[in-house]
Amino acid sequence: MRAIVPIPYKGGISLRFSVAGKRYNFHPIPGGKPDDPADMAIARAIATKIQLDIASGHFDPTLQRYRHSPGEIPVASHKTQDDSLLLHWDKWVAGLGLSPETKADHYEMIRRMIVKSEPTLKDTAWLTSARIAPSTFNKRLGYMRRFATWGVSTGLLGADPWSSVKSRKSSPPEIKPFSKNEMRAILEEFDRRFPHYRPFVQCMFLTGMRTSEAIGLQWRHINIDRREICIRESLPKDRAGNGYKRHRKGTKTGNARYLTMTTELHELFSKLAEGNPVGGSLVFRSAKGCIIDAGNFREDWKVVLEVLGIPYRKPYSTRHTLLSHAVEGGMSVTGAAYLAGHKDGRMILKHYGHLIDRPQLPEL
Repeated sequence: MRAIVPIPYKGGISLRFSVAGKRYNFHPIPGGKPDDPADMAIARAIATKIQLDIASGHFDPTLQRYRHSPGEIPVASHKTQDDSLLLHWDKWVAGLGLSPETKADHYEMIRRMIVKSEPTLKDTAWLTSARIAPSTFNKRLGYMRRFATWGVSTGLLGADPWSSVKSRKSSPPEIKPFSKNEMRAILEEFDRRFPHYRPFVQCMFLTGMRTSEAIGLQWRHINIDRREICIRESLPKDRAGNGYKRHRKGTKTGNARYLTMTTELHELFSKLAEGNPVGGSLVFRSAKGCIIDAGNFREDWKVVLEVLGIPYRKPYSTRHTLLSHAVEGGMSVTGAAYLAGHKDGRMILKHYGHLIDRPQLPEL
């Protein structure tokens, strides 16, 4: 389900969403202004309430349940304003000056948990009892500790309620690269079932690009004569949008990297370039000529792996595959870090260090 987010509309605030095929353009706050942080905070609370009601089957199609009246607190109305975590969380987040994309990530996910549980300022059980992955829990605990530090510094909190909450033990996920035989089988199966995506998959296997980097790759980044690929941009999802829109930005680390094409890559891009592509056009598109939607592509990816009987791994595993084979083949940590677009070798050592100089058992 797409996230419901407040948007400016004709000087007011609008919530646009669909339920059972019916579209709604709802103005939750009469006279509300999009440049007023308080109005936007209330609108976000109402949006979350609507989304939770839709998910639980309690949506009010008349929308009367969600219309805000002056002086009304849309959620946690039985609590005082001074004791409501939600209102102070919104105040803190608004003061951070975050971009919409950053705010739509963990800040919004935490906010939804707060809306659902309606905790007071000193409550911690809403997070400590949550059934979420240890890595996710630890990240969100970090955000709550920063919030509490702000609360103590402003006099809102007398003491930090999160200081005694312990992190959960987590271990990095096991990386399972594809073998060379599996890679060949996957490409052959894409040729048979989804030939349009075959070059896209082949490029990710051979370059180790992040999925958003491969989706956003433009012909102006390709120099066939010099056998060079420049990776300086990506096309990630707009987390503050409707879930499908993407926006162009720099790479995850902000670094540009230049990859020298292998013979196989040179042949791939030479063949794709036979239609004389325009420099700013995308190298890879969907079968309908649109920007590749990672979710739709993943469904085809699942089919291919299932048909081949290969245990499922995310498309992102193409990146792990390239880096694993590179390190296992003797590439230096700094070289692998450059290929990956990392600022240093720490991530390579963390995820692929077990492949470096791995000793062999002696023959007895």
